[in-house]
Amino acid sequence: MNEQYTASVYTGSEQFAKQVGNDLDELYTWMLIQGNMHFGDVHGEIIDNKTKKTIRTFRKCAIE
Repeated sequence: MNEQYTASVYTGSEQFAKQVGNDLDELYTWMLIQGNMHFGDVHGEIIDNKTKKTIRTFRKCAIE
C-alpha cells in the first residue's frame, strides 16, 4: 500500500465506504460527501497507514 492515508465511513458499526490516498483534505471532503448521502448516525475517520493513528474524524447525527 503506497498511499499515506485510509478514510473509512461507517453507519453504526458497519463500514460502508473506504478510500485511500495521499491528500488529507481530499479524503476528508470525500468522507463528508459520503456521510451526506446517508441518513442516521454516520461517522468516519482518516488513519495514517504508517503510524495507524487517527488523523481526522467526523460525526453526523440524525435530527430528531
